[in-house]
Order: sequence, then C-alpha cells, then structure tokens
Amino acid sequence: MKVEIPRTPTGIDGLDAMLSGGFPKGRTVLICGGPGTGKTTLSMQFLVYGYVKYKENGVFVSLDEPKERIFQEARCYGWDLQGLHEKGKIAFVETSPHMGKKFSIEKLIQEIKEATRSVDAQRISLDPLTYLTLQYPDIISRRSAILALFRALIETEATCLITDEIRGGGEERTILVEEYLADGVIILQSSQVERRRV
Repeated sequence: MKVEIPRTPTGIDGLDAMLSGGFPKGRTVLICGGPGTGKTTLSMQFLVYGYVKYKENGVFVSLDEPKERIFQEARCYGWDLQGLHEKGKIAFVETSPHMGKKFSIEKLIQEIKEATRSVDAQRISLDPLTYLTLQYPDIISRRSAILALFRALIETEATCLITDEIRGGGEERTILVEEYLADGVIILQSSQVERRRV
C-alpha cells in the first residue's frame, strides 16, 4: 500500500511538479550549488511564496548577509520580503560576519527556536550553511555543530531549506557531512545558453 507523504509546496510550479508536490513536510532539504546558481534566491522564494500563496509564516536565517542586503536582493525580483518581515510574517535571524558577532552554535539554535515561536513558522530558510562550517576547521567539532543544528531544526517541525556551497565538481565533488543528515539534497547548476547564464 502506497503511503502519501504530506508536502510543503515551494510555489514554483516546475519544481513542485518534479518534487511530487513540494518538499516533504517537516523535513530538512539541502540545496547545494556553486556561486550564482540561485541558492539564496530559492531560499527567499520559498518563504515569500510560502506566505503569499499558502499563508505559511517563515524564518530566514542569514549566516552571511545582513537582512537589509537580503531585502534589497528580494526587491530585484519584485518580492516585498521587508514588508512581510514588518508585518510579522517572516522573522529574521542574523549571524553575519559583517555585524561583528562572535559565532556560537548554541546561541544560533536558541535564536532560531525563538524566531520560529514568535511567528509560528512553518517554513525555515537557512543561508548559507557554508559559513557555519568555516567556524569549525576541526572535522569532529564541525560534525557536532551541524548535527546539533539539524536536530534543533527537526524539533521545530517546520519544513527547512538549507543552502550550501558545493566543494569540487562532477565526479570530484566532495560529499558533505550535512548531505547524510538532510532528508533530501538538490544540486543546482548553471550553464551558458546563448551567452546567458541560466
């Protein structure tokens, strides 16, 4: 007997069709790709469409850029992410090197949980996990931190999208620790079409 898995639609028609309706509800999906492949764009779109189309609140966790930069980028696509934030529909957690904050995985997890509760979030986007891994050069400490983060995200019961940089390419690509912890992995690639990158 086939069991239907509840889905959280991304709101992106072509992607949802490939995913049989969206990401598995309440699960963690890793979005991997090189620079310029659309990882941050997808993480924003997942939250914006989540509220605009499905009235699901969300949390954007930025480990790289301040929220003002994220707002600015969203406006380039016609998305009023700032407006949704000001209305209490999308909360922000910032742990950016530009803000001079000392990184702590425990503090990050606490802030994510508080933000999730504050807006009753059903969706979480974390961008990019790469910054977290750079804080832990030691592989044992890195695995421990990533495992703690993934466990905390699971406890929120929200559907989580996490972006990460690909290391290497093709058959030489390094398999990341986080790929074994995620419920699904999507690899984004860009290619040249008539001198345009798509």
